[in-house]
Amino acid sequence: MWHGEGSVDWELIIRDMIARSTGSAPTEPGVYRMPCGNCYVDFFLAADGTERWLVPGDENNYTRDTVAIARHGDHPWERMYTLAHAAAEIRRRATAENTPVEDLLQELAAIAAAENAAEDEEIARLARERPTDSEEISLADLAQKFGIDLDEL
Repeated sequence: MWHGEGSVDWELIIRDMIARSTGSAPTEPGVYRMPCGNCYVDFFLAADGTERWLVPGDENNYTRDTVAIARHGDHPWERMYTLAHAAAEIRRRATAENTPVEDLLQELAAIAAAENAAEDEEIARLARERPTDSEEISLADLAQKFGIDLDEL
């Protein structure tokens, strides 16, 4: 409310911010990367038709408004693939390449394993280069946190 000259109507400002934020929020259910660029939300319609917005690792059940005001940033909302989309794409690709789905899955698994191994090696390299006199987490604890056995490297 305006309470005189120079006063600010904070309620109006907040309502305008919510309206702008909710206006850019997704309207089609799915999994999305949020505008902060780091968080994800699973937007779906419950059996009773109400919108549900779930953030992984967060036990709260959000609404469009609460997501809009609590989760913000400069990036646009980005729709992510769901497992159903991935399964449909694998079937489409197997059909297009005239390849059994099992063979395509083995090929994709090998690619993922190679990428994971390269990432593990990079993490191990960074951990090895870390100064030994650091007062932070020990090298062994850091490696263990990422599931890396330094003896295997």
